[in-house]
Amino acid sequence: MYLYYVSFAHMTPAGLSVESFEYRTPLSIRTGEDIDQITKMIRSWGRSDVTVLGFSRLEDSYTVR
Repeated sequence: MYLYYVSFAHMTPAGLSVESFEYRTPLSIRTGEDIDQITKMIRSWGRSDVTVLGFSRLEDSYTVR
């Protein structure tokens, strides 16, 4: 599994909010389609106007847990 730290921005009634979370996936993030999938996942949490700001891999190698 690959472990990433993902940061994103979204709109709230109070204005712009920035959040981060750890994202575990069996495949590495490589394409715009991967970012679209993460964006859709965040929207499913009830966030609106989502923009993925960036992501960073937390582990250097593929690990099995």
